[in-house]
Amino acid sequence: MTTLTEVYGEPISIYTLQNALDDGILIKVGKLTNSNIPIIFTSNLFNEVKNNYKKIITQGLKLLNKKNKEDDDCYKLRVIEKNRIWVISNNEGVTFMKPEDY
Repeated sequence: MTTLTEVYGEPISIYTLQNALDDGILIKVGKLTNSNIPIIFTSNLFNEVKNNYKKIITQGLKLLNKKNKEDDDCYKLRVIEKNRIWVISNNEGVTFMKPEDY
């Protein structure tokens, strides 16, 4: 199997999850129960919903547990509130964001 590096060469730059956390672009608010999977908010969304972010987490996790034909083993996206709040689950964690933060 051909890797992306074999096709495109070495990346010029890599911006990791930890870089985004360190820079304040993303905010880690916890982790999923019985795992090390982080729960993350974009700072843009968190600043708007910080008084009820736990309710948003509950809504998002319920939606992620429902099957969707577009899901794969590595990526799920759900709309919690149209044009306002999305949640994405991938190999980095569970991230809550505004659509414009994507």
